[in-house]
Amino acid sequence: MRERVLGVRNVAMRRRVTIKQIAEKAGLSVATVDRVINARRSVRQATALRVQSAREALGYQPTVSVESVQEPLRGAVLLQRKGSSTYQHLAEMLRQARPSAPGRRIELTIEFMEDYLEPTRVAEQMRSAGERADVLAVVAADSPYTSEVIDALSRRKVPVVALLSDLSAPNLAGYVGINNRIAGRTAAWAIARCAARPGSIGVLMGSHGYLGQEDRETGFRSYFREKGLGFKVLEPIVCGDDPDVAYKEALELITGAKDLVGLYSVGGGNIGTIRALEERLISTRPAFVCHELVSPQRAGLSRGTIDVVLAADLPQVARSTLDLFVELKDLSDHKKRIVVIPFHIYTSENVLESNAVGE
Repeated sequence: MRERVLGVRNVAMRRRVTIKQIAEKAGLSVATVDRVINARRSVRQATALRVQSAREALGYQPTVSVESVQEPLRGAVLLQRKGSSTYQHLAEMLRQARPSAPGRRIELTIEFMEDYLEPTRVAEQMRSAGERADVLAVVAADSPYTSEVIDALSRRKVPVVALLSDLSAPNLAGYVGINNRIAGRTAAWAIARCAARPGSIGVLMGSHGYLGQEDRETGFRSYFREKGLGFKVLEPIVCGDDPDVAYKEALELITGAKDLVGLYSVGGGNIGTIRALEERLISTRPAFVCHELVSPQRAGLSRGTIDVVLAADLPQVARSTLDLFVELKDLSDHKKRIVVIPFHIYTSENVLESNAVGE
C-alpha cells in the first residue's frame, strides 16, 4: 500500500513541474521554453534539445488537448535517381525523422527525379510538387529554369530549400548540407598525403550545374594552389554521375594521363571508377578520394582501392531539413537560412565503425 501511495505522490509531483522550473533547469528564459513546449514559434534545434533534456530530467508530463495540436505541415522533397543508394538512404532518414518542435507534425511526400540533369523537367516537377506542399526541398542542378520556379513558389508563400547542393536563386529560402568547399580542400589534403609522389591528379564530376560539386572542385584546386606542393590538377571530366561513363573516363585517365598519382571523384558514379582502378593493373595505384559511404565505397575502402571517403551525416540532414521546414513556415522574414551539416572522414581503419548503406 505504501508503494502505491508513493507512486501516486510521485506522479502528482511530476505534474506540478512548471515551465519556470524547466527554464531554470535548461538555463533559458521562460518565454523561450514556452515557445518550445507550446509550439508558438520555431527555435533553433540546439535550444529545443536543451528544453527537451530539462523536461525529461524533471519528469514533466504535459497535458495535450486536441485544440493544442496544430494542423500538419505539408512537406515535399525531390531527390535524384531512385536507383541511387545514397538517395534511398536519405529518403529513409527523412521518413524516420521528426521535427524538434513539440506538437508539430509534417506530412512528407518524397519523389525521385529520373531526369535530374534535364533542367526543364526538373523545374516542371518542382512546380508540380510545390502546388501540393507548404514547403519544398530539392536536390537539383542550378539553372534559370529552377530559379524561375523558386521565384514563382516564393510569391505563393511556398519556401524552397536546397539539399546537399546550394542554388543561386535570389528567393531560395534555405540550404541544408555540408560545406562543400571545405570538403574539397579536405579531399586535396588526403590525396597530398596518400599519393606516392607529386604528379597529375584527375577530377571526375557529375555536372558543372551542381554548385556543390563546383564548390568541391574549387576548394580542391585552391588547396594545391596555396600549398605549392608540386601537384598538377587536371581539368575536370564530366560523367553525369553515370557509373558506365565514369568507368570509361577513369580508364582513359589511368592509361593516358601522364604521371597520374591521384583521382578525386567529386560526385556520383563511383562504382565505375572503382571497377576501372581494380581492373587495370598498374605499377603504382593512384590515391583515390570520393564521397558518400554506400556499399561499393565501403568495399573499395576495405580492399585498398579507395583511400578516403567523405560522407555527409544524412540522419542529421534529414532532421535539420524538417526543423527548417517548420521554421520557414513559422517566421515571416525572407532571410535565407543556411544549415551546415558536418561530414565524416572514413578510411580502411574506421569503416567498420560505420553503418553502410545497402546496394
